[in-house]
Amino acid sequence: MYLVIDECCGKKLGPIAEDQGHAAQRSVEVAQLGRGASDADIFAFAAANGAVIVTINQGDFLALAEKGGSRPGLILLPSLRGADLARLFRTALPLVAAIFEEAESAAVHIGANGEVERRA
Repeated sequence: MYLVIDECCGKKLGPIAEDQGHAAQRSVEVAQLGRGASDADIFAFAAANGAVIVTINQGDFLALAEKGGSRPGLILLPSLRGADLARLFRTALPLVAAIFEEAESAAVHIGANGEVERRA
């Protein structure tokens, strides 16, 4: 799975994804996006490149997904401190990856308690 990690998520999630066999880039590291890229630009890039977006910014990305058309997968995280978010992501990522094997453009919510829920 190719993950584009929104800059609001911090730096710890990329190495966790890579340790689990996924390709991952923070949006700030993607040449076509860079620092301060808009949610719409990240969404369009991910859709065009078969990526899954990882974000804490659930509302904006769900609104973009509801507009229809080609859409990327979404991993929607709770707003937690860095270490807590990293621990949650590490634990939930295998479950999330299994969902994306069946539904590439799903929206998957990870709750603060670690519960994984497919939204679409």
